[in-house]
Amino acid sequence: MKVAHDFSVPPAELFTTLVDPAYLAARQERFGGIGEPTVEPEGDATVITARRQLPLDKIPGAFRGFVGDGQIVQVDTWQSPAAGTWSATVGTAPATIGGTHEISASDSGCHYAIGIEVSIKIPLIGGKFEQQVSGYLEHLINKELDYLDEWIGSQ
Repeated sequence: MKVAHDFSVPPAELFTTLVDPAYLAARQERFGGIGEPTVEPEGDATVITARRQLPLDKIPGAFRGFVGDGQIVQVDTWQSPAAGTWSATVGTAPATIGGTHEISASDSGCHYAIGIEVSIKIPLIGGKFEQQVSGYLEHLINKELDYLDEWIGSQ
């Protein structure tokens, strides 16, 4: 699954915003982040690490035992200003959650697409949880992209 949004700025400006500590701190505050995210160079890549809190009241009972205190560690690794990957770790959940970042030029600025991949390894019910987590991520990412658009417009 991919979630995408078009922005009225060039790709380089969007990337600069996506790795800006001020924007990341504001996004953290708006969307349940814990503490300040970090932005660090790692070779030719830029790595952003952020902690978030799951809304535990929205976690299905059968899955709640796997998420511990509900803290998520999200790591975004930009290999270039146009492409990257992201991953999220949730407690001891038998899940692989992550995806891709892609920024490309468009006639009116740029196109930003975020790929979402979710795999939950629980016999019989894992597929149902995968759908729920994917739907939640799609909703959250769309809200974050709208916020990013607002942030860019206010700068």
